Amino acid sequence: MDHDSQWLASDPIRARLIREAGAHSLIAIPLSVAGAVLGLFVLFRRAGSEPFEECDLHDAIRLARQAALNLDIARRQIKEHARARLMSAPLLKEEPPSVSALEASHGHIPAGSGVGWWFDVIPLSRARVGLVVGRADGIGVQGAVGVGQSRTVITTLAALDLPPDELLARLDDVAIRPFRQHPHALRGAGPSCLYVVYDPIAGRCVSARAGNPGLMIGRPDGSVSVPRYAVRSPIGGDEQRFEIAEFELPSGSTLALCGGTAAPLPTPEGLTERLREALPASSPDLPRVIAHSLGDLPPNRQPALLLTRVRAMEADRVATLTLPPEPAAVSAARAWAGQQLAAWMLEDFADSTALVISELDTNAIRYSGGPVGMRMIRDEHALICEVSDTSSSGPHRRCPAETDEGGRGLSIVTELTQCQGTHYTVSGKTVWTEQSLGAQGREAGAP
Repeated sequence: MDHDSQWLASDPIRARLIREAGAHSLIAIPLSVAGAVLGLFVLFRRAGSEPFEECDLHDAIRLARQAALNLDIARRQIKEHARARLMSAPLLKEEPPSVSALEASHGHIPAGSGVGWWFDVIPLSRARVGLVVGRADGIGVQGAVGVGQSRTVITTLAALDLPPDELLARLDDVAIRPFRQHPHALRGAGPSCLYVVYDPIAGRCVSARAGNPGLMIGRPDGSVSVPRYAVRSPIGGDEQRFEIAEFELPSGSTLALCGGTAAPLPTPEGLTERLREALPASSPDLPRVIAHSLGDLPPNRQPALLLTRVRAMEADRVATLTLPPEPAAVSAARAWAGQQLAAWMLEDFADSTALVISELDTNAIRYSGGPVGMRMIRDEHALICEVSDTSSSGPHRRCPAETDEGGRGLSIVTELTQCQGTHYTVSGKTVWTEQSLGAQGREAGAP
């Protein structure tokens, strides 16, 4: 080996190291895969050793091929992970949306290995809020796509006002439908998910889960509890039914939704105990609770976390009335609504609300045989009107002809309100509408 060769002259530091080692023989092999050169594999024989022989060259070539394959795999994984993170970034909100049912909320997605995790805060009808944390099946781009699909399905089903167990059952059906059509397709474990619905008027939570996400409750008196859930495999895993867990939740309580880790909770690192220690003394600083709970856990052992502090609806923001099933009761309902709007300083909404109530009450009295319940909710962002009756038949919007005398009521309601829907119960249904208050309405109704 010539120590004064031109290729060594262009690299003085390497040349000095070679001379100091007394290297006298070398093998240089490009690390290439599919025509792309990823690097150079160089072996030296130092002073006092035998020079390389033909058999050494064959062994070096074999090692170089394996090293090139390993480098290519690592390169592909890095690129896929970067692509997955790029795809996930628009899907994951940095901060949950502001809703009146929550005093504060804060979420955490593991850095580095967090592709596949997600959390959501979903505003629901009737001033309620849905809380979700979970993990999609797959890694890399597949995990990022799974997050988008799971979140889209859950948000769509939540808008239908489904209870948590039925929502997960529908999600389960969506997940296993392709495998029913293609029985021999490769089937993964499916996403894990915890879905919680908080009602600030009733002060109650209803929840259900698939897989191993956990829920912990820190109450204002300093007590911490963990609701019991039946063991349930992830979405698409088996045919077991999803079960509901219901519990009372005082205002000011903190909910900690934990996405789980590679092992079921509690984790070996004591995440559950850390949360249990941090929740009673959490104060308003939820990010500090997350930082204390995660501590020095490595990224591959960190779960997705969603912490929220709930806020009950003040009693003076909710008004209820029961009407007899008589047509004359509609005028009484309008008068009652006008008085309530005046008490809330929302007189600007009196005319539109009177039309909405007239249509909903008239339909309820005409098509049901029992008493009609009314409820008005003065939320921070909207005025909510609800009419409940004993009929399970929901209203349907019609497209009447110009000569038709009726059929325009629901069209008028749709024009006057921003959101409408129907919630079915075991005893009938509740038809609800929302009118956006806007800045002026929020200032008028501020306590």
